[in-house]
Amino acid sequence: MFSTHRQPQTELSDRLQQLQQRIPLVSDKALVDLVNGIDINKDLIRYRKSRGYFGQLFDSLTGSDRQRQLLLDGNLIAGQEALYNWVLELTDSLSISQVALTITQQSLLEARSAIRRQKQAILSLSEHLENSINAINQRLNELENRIYQLEIRIAASEDLDRILTAWMAEQTYTNLPWAIQIALLTREIFSSSVAIYEQVTGDTKRFRPLVVNKILAHSQPPSKQFFGLANLLNQTCKEISAGDRELTAALLEVRSLRFSRLQTTPLLFTLGTTLELAILPPDAQPKQIGKCAIALCRQQIDRISQTTDAREFVTAIVEEIANDCVNLIR
Repeated sequence: MFSTHRQPQTELSDRLQQLQQRIPLVSDKALVDLVNGIDINKDLIRYRKSRGYFGQLFDSLTGSDRQRQLLLDGNLIAGQEALYNWVLELTDSLSISQVALTITQQSLLEARSAIRRQKQAILSLSEHLENSINAINQRLNELENRIYQLEIRIAASEDLDRILTAWMAEQTYTNLPWAIQIALLTREIFSSSVAIYEQVTGDTKRFRPLVVNKILAHSQPPSKQFFGLANLLNQTCKEISAGDRELTAALLEVRSLRFSRLQTTPLLFTLGTTLELAILPPDAQPKQIGKCAIALCRQQIDRISQTTDAREFVTAIVEEIANDCVNLIR
């Protein structure tokens, strides 16, 4: 009987220990109720054992033993119900924990997805910001370049107006032949900010036609019709004084220039050669200085025309000197 009664208690204790090891206790009240019930039952059982024969007989006559038995059974039932409720609470807690784990896992997945979306949004925003910064830098560089070009254009316009105004007011290049004035005036213009403007912007159509028109409008060419280049060079030598002849020959000195530069400035080469022949001693000078200068230059350059007109001559001189000056500052 003892071993049979002991075995269920051992199994119940083992199962309770296993539950305690698996899951922490979530309700201390069930254990308190169970312990209290066990303690009361122990007292009742101990009291029954301590009763003698007459006490037991008296209990059977009065019904006290039956009452104690009922109380003992009630306490055992109460303890079992408390244990049963505790197990139910553990089961509910397990279910709630499982649901909580599922919800937590789902929340973690949603959080991970949200983080990935946020990361992708941040990367997209970073890329967009980088593109915007590059675009802004490009716009700023373009704006800076436009401002720089505008500054150069303003400076070139001011230099051109100043030089042309002084020449038209006959403050510069006075008493010089027409061809010499054109060459020196063009050299001065394209030795200023005008050449820098053309070198930076590559624009050769803004100032060159303006210079040609200004020269033709405020000067007196030998003829507006076609005329011989040799006659123009001979007339230039006759109109220039001896002192101006040496000065302008030094200013338009061409013999020390590289041949590549002479090839791109045929008219200027011819004019400079004419002045160099004109400063020779009279007995060493050729009779036809203009023809001789053209012949000497055509031995090296084939692109020298025998005849020209005022616009063609001025345009050619301006183009030659402008290109030469711009190439020198590159």
